[in-house]
Amino acid sequence: MTRRERRGESTVADDELLAPVRTREAVRAAKQGRDDEARGLLRKALLADPSYEPAWLWLAWLVVDDGHRKYCLEQAVEANPESQAHARLRRLRKVTSAPPPEVEDFADPPPPPEPTPERSVWRRHALRAGIAAVAVAVVAALVVLAVRVTADEPAPVHVAVVAGLSGPGAERGQAVLRGTRFHVDQINGNGGVAGHPVRLLVHDDEDDPEAARRVAEEIVDDGRAALVVGHTVSRTAIAAGPVYAAAGIAAITPTATADAITEDNRWFFRTTFTNRYQGAFVAGYLNSVEKARTASVIHTDTDYGRTLADGFRQAFAGVGRVRHTVSIGDAAEPGLGARIDKAVATVARDGSAGPVVLAMHEDAAERTLTALRDKGVRGTVVGGDALSNDSFVAKLRDSPQEKKKAGSLTGDLYLSSPLMADSLSGEALRWADSFRDVNGSLPSWQAMAAQTSIDVAVEALKRSGVSTDNPGRQDREAVRRSLEAMNGPERGVKCLHGLMYFDASRSLPQPVTMGVVRGGKVASAPIQLMPSDTAKDLDAATEIAADRSVRVAGQVLVRQQIVTTGFNFNEVSALDTEAETFEADFFLWFRYRGSDDATAVDFVNAAGSDVTLGPAVRSSERDGVKYRLYRVSGTFKASLDFHHFPFDRQYLTIALQNRKHSASHVVYVGDRKVLEQDQAEALRSGSDVNSSIDRLSGWKSTSLDLYKATVGSTAALGDPAVTEETPGIYYGQYVAQVTIERDLGSFLLKNMLPLVLLALVTYASLFFAREKRYIGSRISMGITAILSAAVLLTAVTGSLPDVEYTVAIEWGYYAFIFLAGTCVLAALLSGRLAAQNNLVGWRKLNIAFRIYYPLFCLAIVLAYVMAFG
Repeated sequence: MTRRERRGESTVADDELLAPVRTREAVRAAKQGRDDEARGLLRKALLADPSYEPAWLWLAWLVVDDGHRKYCLEQAVEANPESQAHARLRRLRKVTSAPPPEVEDFADPPPPPEPTPERSVWRRHALRAGIAAVAVAVVAALVVLAVRVTADEPAPVHVAVVAGLSGPGAERGQAVLRGTRFHVDQINGNGGVAGHPVRLLVHDDEDDPEAARRVAEEIVDDGRAALVVGHTVSRTAIAAGPVYAAAGIAAITPTATADAITEDNRWFFRTTFTNRYQGAFVAGYLNSVEKARTASVIHTDTDYGRTLADGFRQAFAGVGRVRHTVSIGDAAEPGLGARIDKAVATVARDGSAGPVVLAMHEDAAERTLTALRDKGVRGTVVGGDALSNDSFVAKLRDSPQEKKKAGSLTGDLYLSSPLMADSLSGEALRWADSFRDVNGSLPSWQAMAAQTSIDVAVEALKRSGVSTDNPGRQDREAVRRSLEAMNGPERGVKCLHGLMYFDASRSLPQPVTMGVVRGGKVASAPIQLMPSDTAKDLDAATEIAADRSVRVAGQVLVRQQIVTTGFNFNEVSALDTEAETFEADFFLWFRYRGSDDATAVDFVNAAGSDVTLGPAVRSSERDGVKYRLYRVSGTFKASLDFHHFPFDRQYLTIALQNRKHSASHVVYVGDRKVLEQDQAEALRSGSDVNSSIDRLSGWKSTSLDLYKATVGSTAALGDPAVTEETPGIYYGQYVAQVTIERDLGSFLLKNMLPLVLLALVTYASLFFAREKRYIGSRISMGITAILSAAVLLTAVTGSLPDVEYTVAIEWGYYAFIFLAGTCVLAALLSGRLAAQNNLVGWRKLNIAFRIYYPLFCLAIVLAYVMAFG
């Protein structure tokens, strides 16, 4: 029955319409300072409709007593379970609720007290003992949950994310947003910013400068953002930059490369290279790797196109001749097709035009590349970072010309970018695999650059001490200073891709990676230019003269051979946990351009010297790219960790390393097609696709990870020519890592069943009669249980090597030994009470131990479940 029915009042719709009217009158009265009148009007509104939420919310605002306020908010929640009153109620959780005078006469009366039934004395004592024991057992588990449920969530730190989520670059913007959201979820899972969660304020600038300015003003007016991650293209970053600078908000662009973004704006930073450096790198690459002495540039008349073209033209002029530099204007203006045709005709009729650099974005680049190939230009074409993504390659793949003849557009096409998914190292690759599990594909370089921006942003927030959801000018200035202070390796940020810091242009001093199109995806080119791992003063001139190095933007870069590597396991077997070895049989292949030293590898964790490549099972060469396939089998060493035994997860690795050249000259990267396999496919046997690679008794393989790694030394190693500035000599490795887990069900059934039976027998001793002859039996059973547990523990851990730490299963046995010891103590005490003829004390003691014993066992089981799932 409703309150209105209890009052005998009308329930017609006219009364319900009266509630909003009286509430609006009350609001006007409250705003004019007539609080008493307002409360009276709200009383009338609630008399008309007791479930009218706005009236309760206004009455809660007008009352002065916290108990009255809590009552009103509770009624608002009762009227609307989604009410905003929830947030305010959390601050009043310790206050006793009471109805205010305005509604006291029609508030629900409190319920009568429940009658307490009479119980016998012994039943009351037993019940109290049981309740106390249960409370002790569960309080430790509940306290953490209670704190989490009742505690207010720390104030979030807001970061604005701006990307072109619609418009011509939507795929690029969506990639940045996916990378940002995925990484922020991980950061929040690890505690956020000093315990404060990071909340994203997502904005779409449509890759349009006017929209970008408008979004920047919205971010400033909103006032919650401590900094901005974005924008994703140069023209929008340049347009929004002055707005952020005027408001004093730092911004980090993960993908926009035009130099002007950071040149005159100390509030803007970028976690990638600049266009001028990228252009200079492409010039050095074409001259050193492709042996080009002439080249041409076609660019759009935008900040991105102009600065990339200028960087290339100025650098290439020092080593060759730029035959043509042609602008096709702004791609957004009418007549683009005619301008492209004119530019392409200029290049095509010059037989000495050389490689062509396209300094433009996707739509214009697709049309320009198609026109070049139609005009018979078959040589090398290089695109900048704006084209280095699978979406651009997909457009080319779906074009009629490419479908007619594969490679007509994508052949001899190079694409520059900061990162390649196939060259990620261990931790970064695991991040990429997790990203793929959530998003369905490996991250693009834009998503990985967004991850780096978030890492840098979060570190700046931590260093600046910002922990408020409403940062002021001083807070934002502190964030900017923290970013500005990241100006060298010693003050950099450890990110998944290495140590990140800003150079004088507030950009990352990051090498450029050249990509090619392989299998419809962008993959690392066979030859790269990378910083040397030898000293700067070790005769760089000689290295350059020998064509082993090239100078780019004042930096000496060495020619690096990229060897695409793939593993396909046939089986993993014979794991010896005492010797810490295992046997493996697998196919291994290399795809590379250049010296056959790429296949001069050692298996660094082989258990003997007999594990070698042997003769190739298959070999081929096409367009200068060599392919070699080998079958390898042998015994390998494993670094096993038994802290969590038998819930342990072990990692069986096979690492190969070039025996002749350091990482500056030879690097092994993953075959992208293999990297994109799902785990079920990766774990199929290479010699029998219908079976798994598992040949391990009591274990099962759960995943296969392939990644590159680097090992080496920073020491001079006795070389008198090496100075303190020498970064050291490092060697590239490629690692295949098979993750295995125990078949836990069969292990526990085989090894824990005796302990369970022993525990049941020991528990049964607590129900023996109190006659004196049973006391000795109870004591002997407890002692026998202790000795038996020790013997069982020795048997269970007998397969393990000698370790100096306590493994997980031992703690369970130690807990049972302690429990059996308490049973012996209980037997001694109960015997003493029986001897004193203290029947009540004997009964209480035994009831307590009968309750304590299973609860203790339950607590141990729950502890293992919580620790190991």
